Amino acid sequence: MSAGPENGPVEVDPTLPEVVQRFLRSGAQLESIRLDAHGHWWHRGGRFENRRVIDLFSRSVDRTDGGTWVVVVGRFTYPIAVDDTPFFVRSFTVEGEGPRERVLLELVGGDVEPLEVDSLTYDGELGISCSVRGGRLRARFLQAAYYALTQRLEEDADGYGLRLAGRLVRL
Repeated sequence: MSAGPENGPVEVDPTLPEVVQRFLRSGAQLESIRLDAHGHWWHRGGRFENRRVIDLFSRSVDRTDGGTWVVVVGRFTYPIAVDDTPFFVRSFTVEGEGPRERVLLELVGGDVEPLEVDSLTYDGELGISCSVRGGRLRARFLQAAYYALTQRLEEDADGYGLRLAGRLVRL
């Protein structure tokens, strides 16, 4: 994000914290922090390497009411770029059987959430995603979790689906 006479005025998300709005309106530039479509964090052209920082940032992504992606850590809020989904499923575990089955997702960053089975979607080459954070945001299954999920793939007369929570879920 940048502002200045050469670029003209920048529209600033009014739902960002006031201190961030003032900073952007002053013509200052934020350093770009980006979460790519594969779940990798980038800053100044370099990929984050520190697992603790990656996990902290991954747990802290949110979206303002105005639509700006941000990392929120305590009182600190920083706008970021998100290429695809803001969260990524690292792995999952299954508890119970049949209709009582429950799938728990482990997101990059360590948070664990129950899978909202009906929120699963197949996005072609991008793979599978689902709703997280109470249905507000999306998470993409990383390769290992995606392949583990496909172990539950079944075919019937109507095509393919995933056997979850005691039923065949169509994507």
